[in-house]
Amino acid sequence: MANRPPRAATRSGTTRSGITRSGIALVCALGVTLLALATAGCEDDTAASGRRQPATRADLAADRDGGKTLRLGEPTSVTYKRGSDHMRGALRVTAVSVRKGTHAELRTAGAEPSDVRTTQPYYVTMTFENIGENSLHYPFLNTPTGLEDTSGVDDQPLITGDTEVTACPGKDPDDFAVGAKVSLCKVFLVPNGIRPSVVTYSTGDDTKRPVSWKVTR
Repeated sequence: MANRPPRAATRSGTTRSGITRSGIALVCALGVTLLALATAGCEDDTAASGRRQPATRADLAADRDGGKTLRLGEPTSVTYKRGSDHMRGALRVTAVSVRKGTHAELRTAGAEPSDVRTTQPYYVTMTFENIGENSLHYPFLNTPTGLEDTSGVDDQPLITGDTEVTACPGKDPDDFAVGAKVSLCKVFLVPNGIRPSVVTYSTGDDTKRPVSWKVTR
């Protein structure tokens, strides 16, 4: 018989490459452990980057009137969201009234003479109620209030620094507790000869579909 080359010796539990089966099992277990740690790390990084917290029941009930036009005095619920720290809440908001102001009140508040000459002030009064589950610190409740005139233009709010028009107080509370209510006023400068048409309010994730209130004439 022809001489055959000697066959490489193999032992039970040893592969041809010389790695034991127990060694393979150890490598596989280590790989699974590293994969689990990497996945956990990704989740931690996502949370640290400001992943949105689950909405509360109050949040889910909000924004049902987004894109609708309501009557003055008709309340609606909206989601409150502050971008700096992702604080969420829910508000019941009502546009109560829109009334004409006077140029004398603007001059007393320190408005620019050009604004007094070319525009007519209108005072928009809003009410806010915290119907969510969180107290809101420095909420800037009145900032999203807007006013459109009959030509479809967004009218400019009056900016006077720390000085308010006495007939239209609009200072936000520093803290807005759960269940709290507040009434705030905002001054808008409407061009002479034009009338206000719609009050708008939008905050949170629904800024492209604001709630609107029709201004009656």
